Amino acid sequence: MRGAWILVALVLVATPARGALEATETDWDASEPAPGVYFHWYEPSFYTGFAPRTQDPERVHIELARGNQVRVTVVLGDRELDAYASDLIERRKVYQELIDRGVITLTTNKQYERFTARLDEVGAAGVAASHDRAKNVELLSTLNPERVYRIRIPLDQVAQRWQPILAGLDAGAPLARKLDAANAVLPGRAHLTALSGDLDAMLAGAAGAARQGGSDGAALREQAGAFVEKATGGFYAVRDGAVQAIEFTAIYPAGTVDATTTYHGEKLPDFGVTGVWNLTPRTHGRGLLGMVDYLSPNPGYGFITMLPYQYAGGITYNAFHNAGVRCQLNSTKFLPAAWRNVVSERDGKKLYQNLWIASRAPVSHGCTRLPSGHMTELRQIVPTDSPVLERVRTFRDLPSCYDVFDLRGDGTPAVIGIQYYIAYKCDTEHTPLRTYVANRRDPYYRWLYGGNVVLGPVGKVTIREVPVCRFVGRKAEEAQVLSSVPLYEARFEPEAIQFYTVKRVPFDSDKGMELNRELRKVGAGHTLDRAKLLLD
Repeated sequence: MRGAWILVALVLVATPARGALEATETDWDASEPAPGVYFHWYEPSFYTGFAPRTQDPERVHIELARGNQVRVTVVLGDRELDAYASDLIERRKVYQELIDRGVITLTTNKQYERFTARLDEVGAAGVAASHDRAKNVELLSTLNPERVYRIRIPLDQVAQRWQPILAGLDAGAPLARKLDAANAVLPGRAHLTALSGDLDAMLAGAAGAARQGGSDGAALREQAGAFVEKATGGFYAVRDGAVQAIEFTAIYPAGTVDATTTYHGEKLPDFGVTGVWNLTPRTHGRGLLGMVDYLSPNPGYGFITMLPYQYAGGITYNAFHNAGVRCQLNSTKFLPAAWRNVVSERDGKKLYQNLWIASRAPVSHGCTRLPSGHMTELRQIVPTDSPVLERVRTFRDLPSCYDVFDLRGDGTPAVIGIQYYIAYKCDTEHTPLRTYVANRRDPYYRWLYGGNVVLGPVGKVTIREVPVCRFVGRKAEEAQVLSSVPLYEARFEPEAIQFYTVKRVPFDSDKGMELNRELRKVGAGHTLDRAKLLLD
Protein backbone atom coordinates (compact mmCIF):
# COMPACT_ATOMS: atom_id res chain seq x y z
CA MET A 1 0.00 0.00 0.00
CA ARG A 2 1.11 3.54 -0.59
CA GLY A 3 1.78 4.28 3.06
CA ALA A 4 1.33 7.14 5.43
CA TRP A 5 -0.91 9.30 3.33
CA ILE A 6 -3.17 6.29 2.68
CA LEU A 7 -3.60 5.36 6.30
CA VAL A 8 -4.70 8.77 7.52
CA ALA A 9 -8.48 8.97 7.84
CA LEU A 10 -9.90 10.93 4.97
CA VAL A 11 -13.25 12.44 4.14
CA LEU A 12 -14.55 10.84 0.96
CA VAL A 13 -16.24 12.81 -1.75
CA ALA A 14 -19.44 11.66 -3.35
CA THR A 15 -19.24 9.14 -6.16
CA PRO A 16 -18.60 11.07 -9.39
CA ALA A 17 -21.24 11.31 -12.02
CA ARG A 18 -21.15 8.76 -14.78
CA GLY A 19 -19.23 9.72 -17.84
CA ALA A 20 -15.96 7.83 -18.11
CA LEU A 21 -15.47 6.18 -21.51
CA GLU A 22 -18.20 8.36 -22.98
CA ALA A 23 -17.27 10.99 -25.57
CA THR A 24 -19.04 13.65 -27.60
CA GLU A 25 -15.88 14.72 -29.48
CA THR A 26 -14.19 12.02 -31.55
CA ASP A 27 -12.38 13.73 -34.44
CA TRP A 28 -8.59 13.86 -34.36
CA ASP A 29 -6.62 16.90 -35.45
CA ALA A 30 -2.99 17.57 -36.36
CA SER A 31 -2.42 20.47 -33.98
CA GLU A 32 0.45 18.37 -32.60
CA PRO A 33 2.78 16.05 -34.54
CA ALA A 34 1.83 12.40 -34.43
CA PRO A 35 3.30 10.57 -31.45
CA GLY A 36 4.71 7.18 -32.25
CA VAL A 37 6.98 5.73 -34.92
CA TYR A 38 6.67 5.97 -38.71
CA PHE A 39 7.94 3.09 -40.83
CA HIS A 40 7.65 1.50 -44.26
CA TRP A 41 7.27 -2.19 -43.38
CA TYR A 42 8.20 -4.51 -40.55
CA GLU A 43 11.92 -4.74 -39.81
CA PRO A 44 13.96 -5.24 -36.62
CA SER A 45 15.19 -2.28 -34.59
CA PHE A 46 17.51 -1.44 -31.72
CA TYR A 47 17.32 1.02 -28.84
CA THR A 48 18.78 4.50 -29.30
CA GLY A 49 17.67 6.13 -26.06
CA PHE A 50 19.48 6.82 -22.81
CA ALA A 51 17.70 4.84 -20.08
CA PRO A 52 19.95 3.01 -17.60
CA ARG A 53 19.98 -0.73 -17.02
CA THR A 54 20.04 -2.78 -13.84
CA GLN A 55 21.01 -6.43 -13.56
CA ASP A 56 19.24 -6.67 -10.18
CA PRO A 57 15.57 -7.67 -10.56
CA GLU A 58 14.73 -6.38 -7.09
CA ARG A 59 15.61 -2.82 -8.08
CA VAL A 60 12.82 -2.60 -10.67
CA HIS A 61 9.23 -1.68 -9.82
CA ILE A 62 6.69 -2.00 -12.66
CA GLU A 63 3.09 -0.94 -11.99
CA LEU A 64 -0.04 -0.72 -14.15
CA ALA A 65 -2.80 1.43 -12.68
CA ARG A 66 -6.02 3.27 -13.40
CA GLY A 67 -5.50 5.87 -16.09
CA ASN A 68 -3.92 3.24 -18.37
CA GLN A 69 -0.27 3.92 -17.74
CA VAL A 70 2.69 1.85 -16.58
CA ARG A 71 5.23 3.32 -14.18
CA VAL A 72 8.74 1.84 -14.14
CA THR A 73 10.92 2.99 -11.24
CA VAL A 74 14.49 1.75 -10.86
CA VAL A 75 16.49 2.38 -7.68
CA LEU A 76 20.01 2.84 -9.01
CA GLY A 77 22.91 1.55 -6.94
CA ASP A 78 26.64 2.13 -7.25
CA ARG A 79 26.99 -0.60 -9.87
CA GLU A 80 24.34 0.88 -12.14
CA LEU A 81 25.64 4.43 -11.77
CA ASP A 82 29.28 3.51 -12.30
CA ALA A 83 28.44 1.60 -15.48
CA TYR A 84 26.11 4.20 -17.03
CA ALA A 85 28.42 6.12 -19.38
CA SER A 86 30.46 3.06 -20.31
CA ASP A 87 27.24 1.24 -21.20
CA LEU A 88 26.32 4.02 -23.61
CA ILE A 89 29.75 3.92 -25.23
CA GLU A 90 29.69 0.13 -25.46
CA ARG A 91 26.30 0.20 -27.18
CA ARG A 92 27.57 2.79 -29.64
CA LYS A 93 30.73 0.77 -30.30
CA VAL A 94 28.80 -2.44 -31.01
CA TYR A 95 26.20 -0.72 -33.20
CA GLN A 96 28.96 0.93 -35.22
CA GLU A 97 30.94 -2.29 -35.62
CA LEU A 98 27.86 -4.07 -36.96
CA ILE A 99 27.43 -1.27 -39.50
CA ASP A 100 31.09 -1.03 -40.47
CA ARG A 101 31.48 -4.76 -40.95
CA GLY A 102 28.40 -5.03 -43.09
CA VAL A 103 26.36 -7.16 -40.71
CA ILE A 104 23.45 -4.71 -40.63
CA THR A 105 22.26 -1.82 -42.76
CA LEU A 106 20.32 1.06 -41.22
CA THR A 107 16.93 1.75 -42.80
CA THR A 108 13.80 3.87 -42.47
CA ASN A 109 14.85 6.55 -39.96
CA LYS A 110 17.87 8.36 -38.49
CA GLN A 111 17.59 7.76 -34.78
CA TYR A 112 21.08 6.27 -34.68
CA GLU A 113 22.56 9.50 -35.99
CA ARG A 114 20.68 11.45 -33.32
CA PHE A 115 21.91 9.01 -30.68
CA THR A 116 25.59 9.40 -31.59
CA ALA A 117 25.33 13.16 -32.02
CA ARG A 118 23.82 13.53 -28.56
CA LEU A 119 26.54 11.38 -27.00
CA ASP A 120 29.17 13.60 -28.61
CA GLU A 121 27.35 16.76 -27.52
CA VAL A 122 27.33 15.78 -23.83
CA GLY A 123 30.84 14.30 -23.79
CA ALA A 124 29.75 10.80 -22.84
CA ALA A 125 33.08 9.23 -23.82
CA GLY A 126 34.95 11.55 -21.45
CA VAL A 127 32.61 10.68 -18.59
CA ALA A 128 33.12 6.97 -19.28
CA ALA A 129 36.89 7.42 -19.24
CA SER A 130 36.80 9.38 -15.97
CA HIS A 131 35.21 6.56 -13.92
CA ASP A 132 33.71 9.33 -11.81
CA ARG A 133 30.38 8.42 -10.22
CA ALA A 134 29.22 12.00 -9.75
CA LYS A 135 29.84 12.72 -13.43
CA ASN A 136 27.87 9.59 -14.37
CA VAL A 137 24.94 10.78 -12.28
CA GLU A 138 25.07 14.20 -13.89
CA LEU A 139 25.19 12.63 -17.37
CA LEU A 140 22.23 10.40 -16.50
CA SER A 141 20.22 13.44 -15.42
CA THR A 142 21.21 15.45 -18.51
CA LEU A 143 20.20 12.71 -20.93
CA ASN A 144 16.96 11.86 -19.10
CA PRO A 145 15.29 15.14 -18.09
CA GLU A 146 12.38 14.85 -15.66
CA ARG A 147 13.11 11.14 -15.16
CA VAL A 148 15.98 11.09 -12.63
CA TYR A 149 15.28 11.89 -8.98
CA ARG A 150 17.77 12.30 -6.14
CA ILE A 151 15.79 11.18 -3.12
CA ARG A 152 16.69 12.60 0.28
CA ILE A 153 14.11 12.22 3.03
CA PRO A 154 15.17 13.30 6.54
CA LEU A 155 14.94 10.38 8.94
CA ASP A 156 13.14 12.60 11.45
CA GLN A 157 10.34 13.06 8.91
CA VAL A 158 10.19 9.33 8.22
CA ALA A 159 9.79 8.59 11.93
CA GLN A 160 7.27 11.39 12.50
CA ARG A 161 5.03 10.21 9.64
CA TRP A 162 5.33 6.58 10.70
CA GLN A 163 4.67 7.09 14.42
CA PRO A 164 0.85 7.53 14.42
CA ILE A 165 0.42 4.59 12.06
CA LEU A 166 2.52 2.31 14.24
CA ALA A 167 0.86 3.55 17.43
CA GLY A 168 -2.51 2.44 16.06
CA LEU A 169 -1.29 -1.03 15.04
CA ASP A 170 -2.70 -3.75 17.28
CA ALA A 171 -0.47 -6.66 18.21
CA GLY A 172 -2.94 -9.12 16.69
CA ALA A 173 -3.56 -7.13 13.51
CA PRO A 174 -4.19 -9.15 10.32
CA LEU A 175 -1.42 -9.43 7.72
CA ALA A 176 -2.99 -6.77 5.47
CA ARG A 177 -2.89 -4.19 8.27
CA LYS A 178 0.68 -5.14 9.14
CA LEU A 179 1.74 -4.75 5.51
CA ASP A 180 0.04 -1.37 5.36
CA ALA A 181 2.01 -0.26 8.41
CA ALA A 182 5.27 -1.78 7.19
CA ASN A 183 5.09 -0.18 3.75
CA ALA A 184 4.12 3.15 5.33
CA VAL A 185 7.70 3.56 6.51
CA LEU A 186 8.54 4.66 2.97
CA PRO A 187 5.27 5.15 1.06
CA GLY A 188 5.42 4.00 -2.55
CA ARG A 189 8.99 2.77 -2.16
CA ALA A 190 8.62 -0.16 0.20
CA HIS A 191 6.82 -2.95 -1.68
CA LEU A 192 6.43 -5.71 0.87
CA THR A 193 3.78 -8.30 -0.03
CA ALA A 194 4.68 -10.60 2.87
CA LEU A 195 6.52 -10.27 6.19
CA SER A 196 9.49 -12.41 7.15
CA GLY A 197 9.92 -13.33 10.80
CA ASP A 198 12.66 -10.72 11.14
CA LEU A 199 10.57 -7.94 9.63
CA ASP A 200 7.53 -8.92 11.70
CA ALA A 201 9.61 -8.68 14.87
CA MET A 202 11.15 -5.37 13.79
CA LEU A 203 7.66 -4.00 13.05
CA ALA A 204 6.43 -5.02 16.49
CA GLY A 205 9.46 -3.39 18.11
CA ALA A 206 8.93 -0.17 16.17
CA ALA A 207 5.24 -0.14 17.12
CA GLY A 208 6.22 -0.45 20.78
CA ALA A 209 8.67 2.43 20.45
CA ALA A 210 6.01 4.51 18.71
CA ARG A 211 3.55 4.00 21.54
CA GLN A 212 6.07 4.71 24.28
CA GLY A 213 8.21 7.50 22.89
CA GLY A 214 5.92 9.48 20.59
CA SER A 215 6.99 11.00 17.31
CA ASP A 216 10.18 12.57 18.67
CA GLY A 217 11.68 9.45 20.21
CA ALA A 218 15.28 8.62 19.32
CA ALA A 219 14.48 4.91 19.60
CA LEU A 220 11.84 5.17 16.88
CA ARG A 221 14.18 7.10 14.58
CA GLU A 222 16.80 4.41 14.94
CA GLN A 223 14.29 1.64 14.34
CA ALA A 224 12.78 3.46 11.37
CA GLY A 225 16.18 3.68 9.71
CA ALA A 226 16.90 0.01 10.32
CA PHE A 227 13.46 -0.99 9.05
CA VAL A 228 13.83 1.06 5.85
CA GLU A 229 17.10 -0.63 5.00
CA LYS A 230 15.81 -4.12 5.83
CA ALA A 231 12.45 -3.69 4.02
CA THR A 232 14.06 -2.33 0.85
CA GLY A 233 17.03 -4.66 0.74
CA GLY A 234 19.37 -1.76 1.42
CA PHE A 235 18.43 0.04 -1.80
CA TYR A 236 17.32 3.05 0.26
CA ALA A 237 20.29 3.77 2.53
CA VAL A 238 20.30 5.91 5.65
CA ARG A 239 23.20 8.38 5.44
CA ASP A 240 23.78 11.69 7.19
CA GLY A 241 20.44 11.54 8.94
CA ALA A 242 18.37 10.94 5.79
CA VAL A 243 17.04 8.16 3.59
CA GLN A 244 18.84 8.55 0.27
CA ALA A 245 18.70 7.03 -3.21
CA ILE A 246 18.86 7.90 -6.89
CA GLU A 247 15.87 6.77 -8.95
CA PHE A 248 15.03 6.61 -12.63
CA THR A 249 11.30 6.70 -13.37
CA ALA A 250 9.67 6.21 -16.77
CA ILE A 251 5.92 6.47 -17.35
CA TYR A 252 4.37 4.88 -20.44
CA PRO A 253 0.81 5.00 -21.82
CA ALA A 254 -0.74 1.53 -21.92
CA GLY A 255 -3.37 -0.31 -23.88
CA THR A 256 -5.27 -2.90 -21.84
CA VAL A 257 -7.72 -5.72 -22.52
CA ASP A 258 -10.61 -4.79 -24.82
CA ALA A 259 -13.18 -4.92 -22.03
CA THR A 260 -14.63 -2.68 -19.36
CA THR A 261 -15.60 -2.98 -15.73
CA THR A 262 -17.50 -0.71 -13.37
CA TYR A 263 -16.66 1.01 -10.11
CA HIS A 264 -19.39 2.79 -8.18
CA GLY A 265 -21.52 2.70 -11.31
CA GLU A 266 -18.87 4.21 -13.61
CA LYS A 267 -17.43 2.32 -16.57
CA LEU A 268 -13.64 1.87 -16.58
CA PRO A 269 -11.07 0.06 -18.74
CA ASP A 270 -10.51 -3.48 -17.48
CA PHE A 271 -7.01 -4.86 -16.90
CA GLY A 272 -7.58 -8.59 -17.30
CA VAL A 273 -5.39 -10.07 -14.56
CA THR A 274 -4.52 -8.08 -11.45
CA GLY A 275 -2.13 -8.61 -8.58
CA VAL A 276 1.57 -9.46 -8.55
CA TRP A 277 2.90 -11.34 -11.58
CA ASN A 278 6.50 -12.31 -12.19
CA LEU A 279 7.80 -12.27 -15.72
CA THR A 280 7.74 -15.79 -17.11
CA PRO A 281 9.56 -17.63 -19.90
CA ARG A 282 7.65 -18.48 -23.03
CA THR A 283 7.69 -22.23 -23.52
CA HIS A 284 4.73 -22.53 -25.92
CA GLY A 285 4.32 -20.78 -29.23
CA ARG A 286 6.13 -20.20 -32.48
CA GLY A 287 9.74 -19.33 -33.13
CA LEU A 288 12.56 -19.67 -30.61
CA LEU A 289 11.23 -20.54 -27.14
CA GLY A 290 12.42 -21.02 -23.59
CA MET A 291 13.25 -17.45 -22.62
CA VAL A 292 11.47 -14.49 -21.03
CA ASP A 293 12.74 -12.01 -23.64
CA TYR A 294 10.74 -13.62 -26.42
CA LEU A 295 10.71 -12.39 -30.01
CA SER A 296 7.60 -13.31 -31.94
CA PRO A 297 7.95 -14.32 -35.61
CA ASN A 298 4.58 -12.59 -36.16
CA PRO A 299 5.55 -9.32 -37.90
CA GLY A 300 2.73 -7.47 -36.14
CA TYR A 301 4.81 -7.43 -32.97
CA GLY A 302 7.55 -5.61 -34.83
CA PHE A 303 10.36 -8.04 -33.94
CA ILE A 304 10.46 -6.20 -30.61
CA THR A 305 10.91 -8.06 -27.33
CA MET A 306 7.79 -9.29 -25.55
CA LEU A 307 7.91 -9.81 -21.77
CA PRO A 308 5.25 -12.39 -20.77
CA TYR A 309 3.73 -12.47 -17.30
CA GLN A 310 0.85 -14.98 -17.68
CA TYR A 311 0.36 -18.21 -19.59
CA ALA A 312 -3.07 -17.93 -21.25
CA GLY A 313 -3.46 -21.45 -22.67
CA GLY A 314 -2.47 -23.13 -25.91
CA ILE A 315 0.35 -21.13 -27.45
CA THR A 316 -0.79 -17.80 -26.02
CA TYR A 317 0.60 -15.63 -23.24
CA ASN A 318 -0.33 -12.27 -21.85
CA ALA A 319 2.70 -10.01 -22.05
CA PHE A 320 4.02 -6.51 -22.23
CA HIS A 321 4.58 -5.89 -25.92
CA ASN A 322 4.71 -3.18 -28.56
CA ALA A 323 1.83 -1.11 -29.95
CA GLY A 324 0.57 -4.23 -31.73
CA VAL A 325 -1.35 -2.29 -34.36
CA ARG A 326 -0.02 -0.51 -37.40
CA CYS A 327 -2.07 2.36 -38.72
CA GLN A 328 -1.75 2.03 -42.48
CA LEU A 329 -1.49 5.61 -43.66
CA ASN A 330 -3.47 5.22 -46.88
CA SER A 331 -6.42 3.46 -45.24
CA THR A 332 -6.70 4.63 -41.60
CA LYS A 333 -9.19 7.36 -42.29
CA PHE A 334 -9.39 8.79 -38.78
CA LEU A 335 -5.76 9.93 -38.95
CA PRO A 336 -5.43 13.63 -39.77
CA ALA A 337 -4.25 14.28 -43.32
CA ALA A 338 -1.00 15.85 -42.11
CA TRP A 339 -0.14 12.64 -40.27
CA ARG A 340 -0.70 10.49 -43.35
CA ASN A 341 1.69 12.25 -45.70
CA VAL A 342 5.16 12.15 -44.14
CA VAL A 343 8.38 11.80 -46.10
CA SER A 344 10.95 9.21 -45.03
CA GLU A 345 13.93 10.86 -43.35
CA ARG A 346 16.39 8.26 -44.65
CA ASP A 347 14.99 8.19 -48.18
CA GLY A 348 13.58 11.62 -48.90
CA LYS A 349 11.85 10.43 -52.08
CA LYS A 350 9.54 7.97 -50.32
CA LEU A 351 6.52 8.48 -48.12
CA TYR A 352 6.13 6.41 -45.00
CA GLN A 353 3.45 3.74 -45.26
CA ASN A 354 2.65 2.97 -41.63
CA LEU A 355 2.51 4.51 -38.17
CA TRP A 356 2.77 2.80 -34.79
CA ILE A 357 0.72 4.70 -32.22
CA ALA A 358 -0.33 2.89 -29.07
CA SER A 359 -3.96 3.19 -28.02
CA ARG A 360 -4.24 4.26 -24.38
CA ALA A 361 -7.56 2.50 -24.05
CA PRO A 362 -9.23 -0.93 -23.98
CA VAL A 363 -7.66 -2.50 -27.07
CA SER A 364 -5.91 -5.85 -26.56
CA HIS A 365 -6.82 -9.53 -26.32
CA GLY A 366 -5.37 -9.56 -22.80
CA CYS A 367 -1.84 -8.19 -23.11
CA THR A 368 -0.49 -4.83 -21.98
CA ARG A 369 0.48 -2.78 -25.04
CA LEU A 370 3.11 -0.07 -24.83
CA PRO A 371 4.35 2.30 -27.54
CA SER A 372 6.89 0.37 -29.61
CA GLY A 373 9.80 2.58 -28.59
CA HIS A 374 8.80 2.39 -24.93
CA MET A 375 8.61 -1.39 -25.06
CA THR A 376 12.13 -1.33 -26.48
CA GLU A 377 13.21 0.93 -23.63
CA LEU A 378 11.63 -1.34 -21.02
CA ARG A 379 13.72 -4.21 -22.40
CA GLN A 380 16.79 -1.99 -22.05
CA ILE A 381 16.03 -1.24 -18.39
CA VAL A 382 15.48 -4.75 -17.05
CA PRO A 383 18.19 -7.43 -16.57
CA THR A 384 19.65 -9.17 -19.61
CA ASP A 385 19.50 -12.84 -18.68
CA SER A 386 16.25 -14.80 -18.83
CA PRO A 387 16.56 -16.62 -15.47
CA VAL A 388 17.08 -13.26 -13.76
CA LEU A 389 14.14 -11.73 -15.61
CA GLU A 390 11.92 -14.39 -14.02
CA ARG A 391 12.53 -12.64 -10.69
CA VAL A 392 11.14 -9.30 -11.94
CA ARG A 393 7.75 -8.68 -10.34
CA THR A 394 5.05 -6.64 -12.01
CA PHE A 395 2.25 -5.03 -10.00
CA ARG A 396 -1.18 -4.76 -11.61
CA ASP A 397 -3.66 -2.69 -9.63
CA LEU A 398 -7.38 -3.27 -9.64
CA PRO A 399 -8.87 -1.29 -12.55
CA SER A 400 -10.40 1.11 -10.03
CA CYS A 401 -7.13 1.86 -8.21
CA TYR A 402 -4.71 4.66 -9.05
CA ASP A 403 -0.94 4.70 -8.67
CA VAL A 404 -0.20 7.37 -6.06
CA PHE A 405 3.51 8.11 -5.82
CA ASP A 406 5.72 10.86 -4.44
CA LEU A 407 8.15 11.16 -7.36
CA ARG A 408 10.57 13.58 -5.73
CA GLY A 409 10.33 12.20 -2.23
CA ASP A 410 9.40 15.64 -0.94
CA GLY A 411 6.11 14.72 0.71
CA THR A 412 3.82 15.65 -2.20
CA PRO A 413 2.28 12.43 -3.56
CA ALA A 414 0.32 12.60 -6.80
CA VAL A 415 -1.77 10.35 -9.04
CA ILE A 416 0.49 9.13 -11.84
CA GLY A 417 -0.53 10.11 -15.37
CA ILE A 418 1.00 11.06 -18.71
CA GLN A 419 0.48 13.64 -21.44
CA TYR A 420 -0.72 11.21 -24.10
CA TYR A 421 -4.22 11.46 -25.53
CA ILE A 422 -4.55 8.68 -28.13
CA ALA A 423 -7.43 6.19 -27.88
CA TYR A 424 -8.82 4.11 -30.72
CA LYS A 425 -10.57 0.79 -31.21
CA CYS A 426 -9.34 -2.02 -33.44
CA ASP A 427 -10.78 -5.36 -34.55
CA THR A 428 -9.59 -8.85 -33.62
CA GLU A 429 -7.16 -8.80 -36.56
CA HIS A 430 -5.44 -5.66 -35.20
CA THR A 431 -6.95 -3.34 -37.80
CA PRO A 432 -7.71 0.16 -36.43
CA LEU A 433 -11.41 0.96 -36.81
CA ARG A 434 -12.36 4.24 -35.15
CA THR A 435 -11.38 6.72 -32.49
CA TYR A 436 -12.82 6.58 -29.01
CA VAL A 437 -12.34 10.28 -28.34
CA ALA A 438 -10.66 13.41 -29.72
CA ASN A 439 -6.87 13.46 -29.35
CA ARG A 440 -6.86 16.60 -27.24
CA ARG A 441 -6.15 16.82 -23.55
CA ASP A 442 -9.44 18.04 -22.08
CA PRO A 443 -11.82 15.79 -24.04
CA TYR A 444 -9.48 12.84 -23.53
CA TYR A 445 -9.34 13.40 -19.75
CA ARG A 446 -13.14 13.73 -19.58
CA TRP A 447 -13.36 10.40 -21.44
CA LEU A 448 -10.69 8.63 -19.36
CA TYR A 449 -11.46 9.96 -15.88
CA GLY A 450 -15.12 10.92 -16.30
CA GLY A 451 -16.58 13.09 -13.58
CA ASN A 452 -13.71 12.17 -11.27
CA VAL A 453 -11.38 14.82 -12.69
CA VAL A 454 -11.18 18.57 -12.04
CA LEU A 455 -9.52 19.99 -15.15
CA GLY A 456 -6.90 22.73 -15.22
CA PRO A 457 -3.55 23.50 -16.82
CA VAL A 458 -0.76 20.93 -16.70
CA GLY A 459 0.19 20.52 -13.05
CA LYS A 460 -3.16 21.84 -11.83
CA VAL A 461 -5.47 18.85 -12.44
CA THR A 462 -7.04 17.10 -9.45
CA ILE A 463 -8.54 13.63 -9.14
CA ARG A 464 -11.49 13.77 -6.78
CA GLU A 465 -11.83 10.21 -5.46
CA VAL A 466 -8.65 8.14 -5.44
CA PRO A 467 -8.89 4.45 -4.53
CA VAL A 468 -5.48 2.82 -4.00
CA CYS A 469 -4.48 -0.82 -3.73
CA ARG A 470 -2.43 -2.93 -1.39
CA PHE A 471 -0.81 -6.19 -2.47
CA VAL A 472 -1.05 -9.15 -0.08
CA GLY A 473 0.87 -12.09 -1.42
CA ARG A 474 -0.07 -12.02 -5.09
CA LYS A 475 -3.49 -10.44 -4.58
CA ALA A 476 -4.44 -6.81 -5.25
CA GLU A 477 -7.18 -5.39 -3.06
CA GLU A 478 -8.52 -1.93 -2.40
CA ALA A 479 -6.89 -0.52 0.72
CA GLN A 480 -8.12 3.05 1.09
CA VAL A 481 -9.71 5.92 -0.79
CA LEU A 482 -8.00 9.29 -0.80
CA SER A 483 -9.63 12.51 -1.91
CA SER A 484 -8.52 15.49 -3.99
CA VAL A 485 -5.08 14.28 -5.06
CA PRO A 486 -3.19 16.21 -7.77
CA LEU A 487 -2.48 14.51 -11.09
CA TYR A 488 1.16 14.28 -12.15
CA GLU A 489 1.27 14.52 -15.95
CA ALA A 490 4.55 13.06 -17.17
CA ARG A 491 5.94 14.32 -20.44
CA PHE A 492 5.52 11.77 -23.25
CA GLU A 493 9.02 10.52 -23.99
CA PRO A 494 9.80 10.37 -27.75
CA GLU A 495 10.34 6.81 -28.92
CA ALA A 496 13.99 6.06 -29.65
CA ILE A 497 14.46 3.10 -31.98
CA GLN A 498 16.53 2.64 -35.13
CA PHE A 499 15.36 0.28 -37.86
CA TYR A 500 17.82 -1.99 -39.64
CA THR A 501 18.00 -5.08 -41.79
CA VAL A 502 20.52 -7.92 -41.60
CA LYS A 503 22.70 -8.48 -44.66
CA ARG A 504 24.16 -11.93 -43.96
CA VAL A 505 21.02 -13.88 -43.00
CA PRO A 506 17.26 -13.23 -43.19
CA PHE A 507 16.40 -11.06 -40.18
CA ASP A 508 13.46 -13.32 -39.31
CA SER A 509 15.53 -16.53 -39.43
CA ASP A 510 16.73 -18.16 -36.20
CA LYS A 511 20.14 -16.51 -36.60
CA GLY A 512 18.54 -13.16 -37.36
CA MET A 513 16.35 -13.43 -34.27
CA GLU A 514 19.32 -14.37 -32.08
CA LEU A 515 21.20 -11.32 -33.37
CA ASN A 516 18.17 -9.16 -32.55
CA ARG A 517 17.93 -10.56 -29.01
CA GLU A 518 21.66 -10.33 -28.30
CA LEU A 519 21.86 -6.74 -29.55
CA ARG A 520 19.40 -5.71 -26.84
CA LYS A 521 21.71 -7.04 -24.11
CA VAL A 522 24.86 -5.00 -24.78
CA GLY A 523 26.36 -3.47 -21.63
CA ALA A 524 27.77 -4.03 -18.18
CA GLY A 525 26.90 -7.29 -16.50
CA HIS A 526 26.46 -9.18 -19.76
CA THR A 527 29.14 -11.16 -21.57
CA LEU A 528 28.52 -10.34 -25.20
CA ASP A 529 28.11 -13.31 -27.53
CA ARG A 530 29.84 -12.01 -30.65
CA ALA A 531 28.97 -15.15 -32.60
CA LYS A 532 25.26 -14.39 -32.18
CA LEU A 533 25.97 -10.92 -33.54
CA LEU A 534 27.66 -12.55 -36.57
CA LEU A 535 30.90 -10.76 -35.63
CA ASP A 536 32.96 -13.95 -35.06
